[in-house]
Amino acid sequence: MLSDAQEKRLAELLPKLREVRHDIHQHPEIGFAEERTQALVRTWLKDHGYAPRDSAKTGLIADLGEGARTIALRADMDCLPMQEETPLPYKSVHAGLAHKCGHDGHTTILMGVAAMLPTLGLKGRVRLLFQPSEENINGSGGKAMVEEGALDGVDEVYGLHNWPAYDKGEVRVCAGPIMAQVHSYSITITGVGGHGSQPQLCRDPIVAGAHLVTALQTVVSRGLGYEGGAVLSVGSFHAGKASNVIPGAAELTGTIRSFQPAVTERVLERLHEVCAGVASTFGVTVVPEVVPGFPVLVNDASCAETVHRVAERVVGKGKHSEEDLPMAGGEDFAYMAATVPGAYFFLGAKKPGESTPVCHHPDFDFDDDLIETGVRMMLGIVADRLA
Repeated sequence: MLSDAQEKRLAELLPKLREVRHDIHQHPEIGFAEERTQALVRTWLKDHGYAPRDSAKTGLIADLGEGARTIALRADMDCLPMQEETPLPYKSVHAGLAHKCGHDGHTTILMGVAAMLPTLGLKGRVRLLFQPSEENINGSGGKAMVEEGALDGVDEVYGLHNWPAYDKGEVRVCAGPIMAQVHSYSITITGVGGHGSQPQLCRDPIVAGAHLVTALQTVVSRGLGYEGGAVLSVGSFHAGKASNVIPGAAELTGTIRSFQPAVTERVLERLHEVCAGVASTFGVTVVPEVVPGFPVLVNDASCAETVHRVAERVVGKGKHSEEDLPMAGGEDFAYMAATVPGAYFFLGAKKPGESTPVCHHPDFDFDDDLIETGVRMMLGIVADRLA
């Protein structure tokens, strides 16, 4: 619980934090290019008595306090390569870039925490991690920060994410696996092209690709038992440019999400078997390439219990649960949680009676009301763990 003086301080901060969030939203930056955002956060930290240092090119680390224990708090800063179409007064000024996942809000929450921490009278150290490049699975800012020693001397690490699929005012967290391991794949189908009027002289990669899309749906539904544990999706199918030409090649790309090594192995095994079967059936060459991404995000049981305990005080009894977890999304906080004990949790953002746009939706926008909830949760975790 915050004191009366701390409550007053937080109330004074919230209007400014909303302005900051709108400013970050209006100037989105892609992974490892968050230079303006980094400069904004650096100035904020210095103004509040910190001595921030750069990490992972466009990230920042800032410490406060000293003692035997160190608790780290992390926020991601990058945007998505999406066009902002939503008519917001703080609409993105950069074509093809937009904060459609809420990282602008996450960064703002941690900035609010930074402003409030000096009022807590810490009996230990808090490390603030402003992380770049979470959205790029082939260039993880979380992994880069870990490799550069961002968690050296840290005892526990915590992170959060807004989630419009959960009711506003709720906190969701579970022990063990909470988010999936991510693989991306591309499949190249090479046949024999020709005139659209003479398919008998061709080996049509489009027909083979269409069958492959359907066959890939059996990798999980017929390759795994009732317990499932994986998701395989096809995200793109590219082939040909003319209506009267059968192309010589086609390409599929997609993603695989899984939670256990044995399940992952089985899914990848079936992926290759299905590709080989389609190649043999249609007389084409099918070459799959799989790129591993983020590992499974595993919450430490004690840290997850801390989040539940704090949520009981912040959002109230019955407003925190493990419902609908784990989920098949991926997160590079997994690298941090694999390095030291940690917990990742979700703040519900679904508005009553509305169909709230979810993360990555063209009309998504972070709910400013979550700034206060996020700040209170992070401050509560610090108070709990350094008590």
